[in-house]
Parts: sequence; structure tokens; C-alpha cells
Amino acid sequence: MMSQKKKRNIDITHSEGAIVFRDSGVEFHYPDEGSIELRETFEYMMFAMIKQEWIAEWYEYLDTAEALADLAGNEKKAPSLTVIKGGKCDE
Repeated sequence: MMSQKKKRNIDITHSEGAIVFRDSGVEFHYPDEGSIELRETFEYMMFAMIKQEWIAEWYEYLDTAEALADLAGNEKKAPSLTVIKGGKCDE
């Protein structure tokens, strides 16, 4: 049985904005009217979503969080050190 996509209709006024995440990408629906705070907040969100340095930092954070979760969740993956004989001899 094939699953059907559930459609949602979201109505926004000219003084409201929306950021819609789709499989094909992100849609920005900028408010035509409204308070300066609303428009500045929307502009900040748009800026944050395209800021390359922030995107790179986010992926670094995800990699670190995933590595820590792996270590915490599985004792067999925890690193261990073994001291072996050998090395530089003092004369």
C-alpha cells in the first residue's frame, strides 16, 4: 500500500511571514506588511540559514555530538590505551 502525502494548507496574511521546508528546498514567504520587529526577525532567520560559516559550524557540532553519543552508548567503542614496551632508551 502506497502512503499518501498529507497536504496542509497554511494561510498567512500580508503582515505574517513563513519559512516552509520542503523536500525540494526552503521557501521564504516574506511579510509584505507588519511590525519592524517581525520583518527584522524574518530577515535574521533568512541570514542565519544561508550563512556558510554557521552551516559549517552546525555540521561540526553534529559530528561531535554523534561521536560523543556513540561513545556513551556503547562501552565496546570506548577508546582504551595499552602501554607497550619499547621506545627511546636513555644513555
